[in-house]
Amino acid sequence: MRIIFFFLILTITKPAFVQADEPVWPEALQTAKNTARMNDLEREVIFELNKVRSNPKRYAELYLEPLYSAYNGKIYTYPGQEPTLTKEGNGALMECIMALRKTPSMPVLEPAEGLNKSARILVKDQQFGGIGHITRNGSTPQKRMEMYGEWDIASAEDLAYGNYDARQIVIALLIDDGVPDRAHRHNILNPKFHFVGVATGKHPSYKIMCAIDYAGAYKNKE
Repeated sequence: MRIIFFFLILTITKPAFVQADEPVWPEALQTAKNTARMNDLEREVIFELNKVRSNPKRYAELYLEPLYSAYNGKIYTYPGQEPTLTKEGNGALMECIMALRKTPSMPVLEPAEGLNKSARILVKDQQFGGIGHITRNGSTPQKRMEMYGEWDIASAEDLAYGNYDARQIVIALLIDDGVPDRAHRHNILNPKFHFVGVATGKHPSYKIMCAIDYAGAYKNKE
């Protein structure tokens, strides 16, 4: 069993733009569409994850390549948002686009109730402050996952802070600015993962946070 977890801090304060002519994606990618006890943003995050996993090249062409002009040196200004200082400039974006062009499609992620609950524990724990994967009582992502089920093969967790839009959460994790090993991108594009849980909530410093828990196999406790 392999354990991986990483977090990403974002400081974006406004929702991302909505593409005027949104391409049609297969209905089958909306695996969380009818999942109970999830809000719209959480369902949309899973939809975005499945878009990029099902067709990485198309995702890069539609949503990443147009962002090249959003950079001025290391300043990144996404339409509708305030300028953000990046660590790498558009180099990280271009490297991501090249990686997605070469990545084959992979299985979509199915929501797992236990993983949703695991992610929600962390979100609730940080509603009064803090960042990172460990709760104030010392629970790791894997311990939280095991509270509600059994995971196998591999597990991981990604965190994003300060972004209200599902696509921008996923894009930021894919670009992975300032993260040398691009660990967040590898989590999203890991073909070993088949199950996912997502939770979003308020954060005192970043306004909002998103926790994404992945597992290769997962069996919910009855």
